[in-house]
Amino acid sequence: MSNAGLPRSFVRCWWMCGRRARRNKRRCTSFVMRSRKESDKHGMSHRISASKPLGKTRPRLAWPVMGGLIVVGITVGYPLLMLLLQSVFPNLMRGSLEGMFRPYAELWAMEGLSQMWVNSLACGASATLLAWVLGTSAGWLLARTDIPGKTWLRVSLLIPVMSPAYLLALAYVLIFQPNGLSEAWGIPAPDWMKSAFFSFGGVVMIMTLTTFGAVALLVESALLGISTRMEDAAQCMGTPPWRTFRSITLPLLLPALINAGILVFIDSVSNFGIAAILAPRANLPLLPEVIYEQLTTWPVNLPLGSALSTILAVTAMGMVFISQQFLATRASVNGRIPAMRLTPLKTRGKGLGWLFFGVLFLLSSALPVAAVVYMSLIGKWHGGSPAFTLEHYANLFKEGSSGWQALSTSLLLSLVAATLCVVVGSMVAYALARHRGRLVAFLDQLAVLPRIVPNLVVAVALILAWNVPWSPLPIYGTVGILLLAYVALYQATALRFADAAMHQITPKLEQAAACLGVSRWRILWGIILPMMRPSLFVAWITIVIMCLRDWVASIMLLPPGVQTVGSFIFNQFEQGDFAQAMAMTVSTVVLSTVLLVVTNLNFYRKVF
Repeated sequence: MSNAGLPRSFVRCWWMCGRRARRNKRRCTSFVMRSRKESDKHGMSHRISASKPLGKTRPRLAWPVMGGLIVVGITVGYPLLMLLLQSVFPNLMRGSLEGMFRPYAELWAMEGLSQMWVNSLACGASATLLAWVLGTSAGWLLARTDIPGKTWLRVSLLIPVMSPAYLLALAYVLIFQPNGLSEAWGIPAPDWMKSAFFSFGGVVMIMTLTTFGAVALLVESALLGISTRMEDAAQCMGTPPWRTFRSITLPLLLPALINAGILVFIDSVSNFGIAAILAPRANLPLLPEVIYEQLTTWPVNLPLGSALSTILAVTAMGMVFISQQFLATRASVNGRIPAMRLTPLKTRGKGLGWLFFGVLFLLSSALPVAAVVYMSLIGKWHGGSPAFTLEHYANLFKEGSSGWQALSTSLLLSLVAATLCVVVGSMVAYALARHRGRLVAFLDQLAVLPRIVPNLVVAVALILAWNVPWSPLPIYGTVGILLLAYVALYQATALRFADAAMHQITPKLEQAAACLGVSRWRILWGIILPMMRPSLFVAWITIVIMCLRDWVASIMLLPPGVQTVGSFIFNQFEQGDFAQAMAMTVSTVVLSTVLLVVTNLNFYRKVF
C-alpha cells in the first residue's frame, strides 16, 4: 500500500506508533525473561501458563489419580483379575499352578453346556429383537407425532425400567401357576397360555417387558436429534414412507439402536432374577442359574463357576468392543436440537397410539403390581374366596422379626454404600477431568468395567478375591463383603453423574482462585463440590434405591445370620410363603418411592 496522498503528519504519527509498540514489546520480553530468571533463582515454579487451561497442564497434585486407582483397583480390578486367574489355574487358592485350563476342559465335557449356552443366547437375542420393535415404535410415537399426554406416556415407560426384573417374574408366576391369581380373579387363563408362559416364550416375554422402556427412551432421544428435513425432501420426491425410514432414518438411528440392543442383550443373558425364578419352572437351564448352582450346591466347584463367569464377561466385553468399532465408522448427528415437523395423527391414530401404550403399561406395570399387592393382602382362603388381612405387613415390621432385620440391614447398607460410591465417583471424575496421562487413561477404562461386566460376574469375582487364605481384610462372611459389593457394582453410576457435572465446570474458576492464592483443598471444597452437589445428590438417591432392590449380591454374598431385602424375598418365595415375600416387595417399592419424594421436597428445595 502506498503512502502517497496521505498527510505527512499522519504518516509520521503512524510510524512513531509502530516504533513505540516494537520498543514496548522488547521491554516486556526482557522483563518476562528477568522475572523467570529470578523465579528460577529462588526456586519458584512457572509451569502454569495463563494461556493454557488448567485441565491440560501438568498436575501438581496427583492424589485423585492415585486414590481412584487404589479404590477402583481393590473393588473392581483385583476381583476381576482373580476371576480370570482362578478360571485358568484351578489350584491357585492352594498355592499351586497345576491343572492349567482344566476348568475349560471340564466345561467342554460338561453335559448340557451347549444347550444351556444356546438357551441363553437365544433368550437374549429374542428379547433384544422384541425390545427393538416395541421400543422403536414407542420412541417414534413420542418423538415424531403429536400424540397427546407425552409426559404420562414417558412415565409409563420409566416404571418397568425402575422396577426390578424379579418383580415381574414373581408376579407372573403367581398369576399363571396352577390355582393361581388368574383363577382367583375369575379370569382363568387357558391351558395353552399357561404352557406358553412356562416355556421359552414366557422367559423372553419377561426379559422384553423389563427392557423395552429403556430402548424407547433412547430411541426418542436419538430421534429428537435428527432433523426431519431429509425425510420431508424424500416424501416430496414421492418416496414411500417405509423406504424413507429404511434409507434415511434407520442409518442415523442405528448407533442408538445398537447401543440399546447391547444393553438389552447383556442384561437378558446375565439376569439372575429371571433365571432363578422363572427358568427352572420353564425347564429352561440358563447360564446365570448354572453359575449359581456351581457356587452354592455341594460339591462347590469354584473353578468351574469362575470359568463360566469369565465366558459371560468376555462375551459382554466383546460385544461392546465390536459395537464400538462398528459405530466408529457410522454417521452421527450432533449439535443443536433441530426444528422438526411432527406428524399429525387423526383421532383414530391417537386412539391406537394410546391403546399401544396402554397394553404395554398393563403388561409391564399394572398387572404385576396388582398381583404383588393382591397377594400380600391375602390371609387365608375360605370356600374358594380369599380373606384379606394386613397381618403380613404387621409381621414384617414387628421389632426383632427377620423381615424387620432384613429391611433395616438393607437400608443401612444402602445409605453407607451410596455415600462411599459418591465419594469414590467424585474423586475419579475429578481425576479424569483435570489430569492427563497413561494412568488416567487406565483408570478411565477400569472404572467403566462395572457398566459392561454383568453384576453376576462381579459377585462371583468378589467371592474368589476375598475368600482366600492370604486376604489382608477378613471381610468375607461378614456384612463388609456386601458393602464392598455394593460399592463395586454401583460406583460406576456415581461416576457417570459426577463426570457429567465436572464437564460443566470450567477450569477458569480454579485458575482464578489459584491466582488469588487459594489452596487446592479450599478450591475443591469451596468451588468444585458446591457446583457438583446437585448431580451428586441425584446419584446418591439413585444408588440408595438400586442397593435396596439389589438381588444378585444380596443372594450370592449373603453372610451367615444376615438377611437383606433381596435374600428375604428369595428365601420366602422358595419356601412357599408367597404373601410374606410380596409384602416385603411392596414395602421396598413404597420405601424407595417415599425416600425419593420426601428427599426431593425437603432437602432438594432447601439446598438447591
